[in-house]
Amino acid sequence: MKVVIKEIIQDSIADEIGIEAGDYLISINGQPISDMLDYQFYSQDDELLLEIEKSDGDIWEVEVEKDWSDELGIIFDGVVFDRIRVCKNHCLFCFIDQMPPGMRKTLYVKDDDYRYSFLYGNYITLTNLNEADWEKIITMRLSPLYVSVHTTNEELRRQMMNNPQAGNIKADLKRLAEAGIEIHTQIVLCPGINDGKELISTIEDLAGLYPAVQSIGIVPVGLTGYRDRLPALQRFNAEQSKELVDFIEEKQKYFRHKFNYGLVYLADEFYIKAGLSVPPTDYYDDFVQIENGIGLVRTLWDEFEELLSALPPKIEEREVFMVTGRSAAPVLQPIVDRLNEIGGLSVSLLPVDNFYFGGGVSVTGLLTGHDILAALGRNYAGKRVIIPEIVFQEGNTILLDDITLQDIKLKTKAYIYTVDGSARSLIEAILVPGNDPRVITEE
Repeated sequence: MKVVIKEIIQDSIADEIGIEAGDYLISINGQPISDMLDYQFYSQDDELLLEIEKSDGDIWEVEVEKDWSDELGIIFDGVVFDRIRVCKNHCLFCFIDQMPPGMRKTLYVKDDDYRYSFLYGNYITLTNLNEADWEKIITMRLSPLYVSVHTTNEELRRQMMNNPQAGNIKADLKRLAEAGIEIHTQIVLCPGINDGKELISTIEDLAGLYPAVQSIGIVPVGLTGYRDRLPALQRFNAEQSKELVDFIEEKQKYFRHKFNYGLVYLADEFYIKAGLSVPPTDYYDDFVQIENGIGLVRTLWDEFEELLSALPPKIEEREVFMVTGRSAAPVLQPIVDRLNEIGGLSVSLLPVDNFYFGGGVSVTGLLTGHDILAALGRNYAGKRVIIPEIVFQEGNTILLDDITLQDIKLKTKAYIYTVDGSARSLIEAILVPGNDPRVITEE
């Protein structure tokens, strides 16, 4: 394959030898380049033979001598140049299979690409790897990888994922471990299916691969209102969540005694569902599973605690409303209560029901523009409203249903402030004086 070159860094090696934006990189030392991992790995050699196709079709073969630390100065568009590896499973709990229709096409892509796992921490199942993929993972030492395990019972995993290849999980994990690849694992827990004795067995099997297995994150199955013709699944209730919390905390005590490390961690959602306070900071060790919703609450509370001494005793009178999903409301309420001790300040939570996804979905990150607009209406015109950035497409201001932040500003006439999820960002958005007149603009 050939990869289009997006940009050349000025005065770089590539610039000096005449490579230009719009040219194509075909190979380095005879090796095809299918992603940034290939490019970074093969371009480290001291002596390189670059095969370049110029924009006019001419083929160049360019010899380069450089220090191993010197960069060529070539910039590409994205990190994967061939097709993204998609999931070959049909998991009974797959969230994408129960997404509402009519959303952006990219939201329905089932990523199961080991390169995204290494680069971004995306979870993969290992079920679509061929031998060349395995060799690349091992040769390039792509560590750590993030693996969705769900169960180590081979037959049960095949059933849960509807894929005969899914039963190789123990052998696959062992192969990674023997190659020196660190692994962070995930279990999507479904009541009555892979919990109970199955969960105990899975945790024991994974712990047997420590220290290669660095963490075990347990998250609850997510169910929307779009499960027609899909297997019947249940949510965890408060009692089940409490029992799970007790069990995992005992397992953690055992692992801390054995490994001096917690190893297994529960999603914050289980504690919220059980009506329990999330564990102290030490429970999460180095917060390796925070992107999985494990430790987010504790991180927020700890940061807020550190900033308490900087809060003013009084400010000019101000009313602020905070948009949140239903499940996050109990988490934010203690923070709101403390902020309301500031003279002149009134902060109120605005929990938004997720009618768009339905099925009891209550996390903030899945709120849509439709539901936020329905909750706000024109009742908050001229008022300060805070919306968390987690509801937007990464690096953009577009929500899951393609409604934009600007759409919300125009339709509600509210002074909209966005926050990045940190306590500092929230405090700054609440306490910044005045309202920005640029927030509300006309079309």
